[in-house]
Amino acid sequence: MHHRRLRQALTRSRIPFIPLLVIAVLAAAGGASAQSDSFCIGWDDPNDPSWGCVTISAFVPTNIYLCLRNPTGDQVLSWEARITHDNADCMIGTWTVGGVDADPDAEDFVVDCSGSPPLPGPQGIVLLGSMQVIVLNTSERIEFFIGPVPGSTAFPDGTPGYSHTVGVATPATVCSGDYALPVLHIDMCLMDAVESAGWGAIKALYGR
Repeated sequence: MHHRRLRQALTRSRIPFIPLLVIAVLAAAGGASAQSDSFCIGWDDPNDPSWGCVTISAFVPTNIYLCLRNPTGDQVLSWEARITHDNADCMIGTWTVGGVDADPDAEDFVVDCSGSPPLPGPQGIVLLGSMQVIVLNTSERIEFFIGPVPGSTAFPDGTPGYSHTVGVATPATVCSGDYALPVLHIDMCLMDAVESAGWGAIKALYGR
C-alpha cells in the first residue's frame, strides 16, 4: 500500500493513530539491526550511521547516506530501489551514487557499480549513495521511503535488491520493516518522543 493511503487508512481507524504508528515503528526498530540485506538511510559517519530521526537546522548543509546493512554478499555489483520523500518543498537535495544509474526517473535507481564495487565497512554497512540536505522549513517533518522499482524485471516480486555475484539477484528489506513506513525522519523529532511516551503508558496500563 502506498504510504499516503496507509496514513489515510490509519487516520480513519477507530484506534488512535499514534499508538498504531508507535507499534509499527517499534516493531521495525526491534528487527532492523538483525536484518540481512537491508536498505537504510542514516547520517553522520557513513560506516556507522545513526538511524531514525535527525534534527537539522534550516540552511545548514547536512549529509545523509543510503546504505545496505548486513549484506549476505561481500560486494555490490549493482542495486536497485525507489527512493522517495515527502514535503519536497521543505528541502533541497539530490542523491549522488557511485556507478551508472540506468533509470532516467529521479526517484528510481538501477545502478551498475561493477566497475568499482562498494564493499562492506567494519560495521557490515555498504555505502551506496549520499545526499547533502539543506532544510528550508524546519516546522514540517520530512520522511524518506525506500521501496521497489515499479516494473522491475530483476526483482519482479516487488522488492528492492542488489547483486553481489553476476547473475544472482538478492532481494532486500528496508530498515523500517515496511516499504510504506519511513526509513528516516528529518526534524519534528519531538513527535517520536511523544509517541514513545504514549507507548510506555500503554504498556503500563496492561502491566507489561
